[in-house]
Amino acid sequence: MDLPVSDKLPVVPKANSAKKPAPKNGRVAVIDIGSNSLRLVVYDKNGAYPSPLFDERANCRLGEGLDQTEELAPDRIEYALQTLRRFAAIISEMKVESCYPIATAAVRRAKNGSEFRDPAENILGMPVQILSKADEANHVSRGLTLNLPEATGLVADLGGGSIEIIALRRGEVCHSVSLNYGHLSSVTASEIGSALAEHSWIRDFGAKQLFGVGGSFRTIGSAFISRTGYPLHVLHGLKIKRKDALAICRDLRSDEPSLEGVPLSRAATIPVAAMIIQELIEFSKVYRLTVSGTSVRDGVIAINELNANQQADFLMAVSEEIADSTGRVANVSPALKKFLKPLSKICLAGSERLINVAANMSDLCWHEHSDLRGDIAARHVLSLPVNCVTHKERVWLAVALYHRHFGLKPNKARPQDLDVLLSKKRISDAMIIGLAMRFALIFSAGASTPMKLIRLKIKDSKLILKIDKSIENLMDHRCERRLKQLAESAGFSPKIILK
Repeated sequence: MDLPVSDKLPVVPKANSAKKPAPKNGRVAVIDIGSNSLRLVVYDKNGAYPSPLFDERANCRLGEGLDQTEELAPDRIEYALQTLRRFAAIISEMKVESCYPIATAAVRRAKNGSEFRDPAENILGMPVQILSKADEANHVSRGLTLNLPEATGLVADLGGGSIEIIALRRGEVCHSVSLNYGHLSSVTASEIGSALAEHSWIRDFGAKQLFGVGGSFRTIGSAFISRTGYPLHVLHGLKIKRKDALAICRDLRSDEPSLEGVPLSRAATIPVAAMIIQELIEFSKVYRLTVSGTSVRDGVIAINELNANQQADFLMAVSEEIADSTGRVANVSPALKKFLKPLSKICLAGSERLINVAANMSDLCWHEHSDLRGDIAARHVLSLPVNCVTHKERVWLAVALYHRHFGLKPNKARPQDLDVLLSKKRISDAMIIGLAMRFALIFSAGASTPMKLIRLKIKDSKLILKIDKSIENLMDHRCERRLKQLAESAGFSPKIILK
């Protein structure tokens, strides 16, 4: 039986009020049984950020035909159960300590949902939690705010059998609704428009952006990248202006759509998905679409596995783990952060956090070939498999790490294909921080003790380096040249003071 729709979610404690104990080391899995696909993700719990170790998706189309028959088709049930047998074997082989199987719209809505659920629970040896509409919307919002704690706007998770729409203000849920329309549905634009009109808060909330969750939104993002030549091929965090998103949606639902950028597995369902997304964007009057790589699975992890400290600043947590695993010498990043701090005063507002993240990542790829370190480190940051970093933050960090390794060598000119995503000032700030890290790490030979004995000061038109006399022999002509390069790039002249 279909569950009643609520426009108001139950109050959920904010992440920083959670009182769960820190999880033990080990592995945790989420099995997401959706209307279109079944997905298994196995996470590593050893660090603060739940890193995916294994991710597999199978297009079982469990909810196919549900609108017409109100039941799951026998062949779809068997296909999905076969997939679960594989997932169960993987979970056993990977020695997963805890597993959370969840089912959403298809199993929730189907009159014969038990015909799937019962054998599924026998295969897995554990209960399958069938999320109510309110539960599903709650998990989706928690998955987003896990990575964007202060998110404000509308969130929409478009699946095969339903769409969850949530209004967030600074991470707090204000409204929510779940509609039984997905990309596998037989539905018209007028029916979608009428359903949305029954919930006027979607329009009246005045959201500026729509966070799009799910494969259909990612497909819109992929089409945008292919059609516009957008330089960073990362879907999570991709921002698309309203007019561009609507233009793509109109084309994809047309009689002769361009399928450029559309994955083959989405070609059959994207017309309906594009229609639903177009109706939502037009009705809500949002200014832009932001593609999200988060999911209901992130919400499962947030609710069941993570404590308050682990939900604070994932980007910082990830960078600290990188510092622990890549640093050549222990405890260098705290000294490097202190050395870099005076430079934050000449950088744009909000840069100090990124400077500290860059310091944590400063030894990333140091073991690679010296001719390639800058390129590899930059690309590594651009492709970090996390959802807690924006496109602009990725590019800023990539620029900083490139210059940390390569400086301003004429034969190592930084590729500028991504510069369009940042202002000239932001690019300059990142380059200066990269040059400062390069100077400090080479001068100190990557050791924390000598780095603690140098500090920067900005006064008038001078960038002053104060050096303890006990380490004055570390300064040679090459170090002087690197300091001069740093100072001039920041618009200063260098000065060295021994004390």
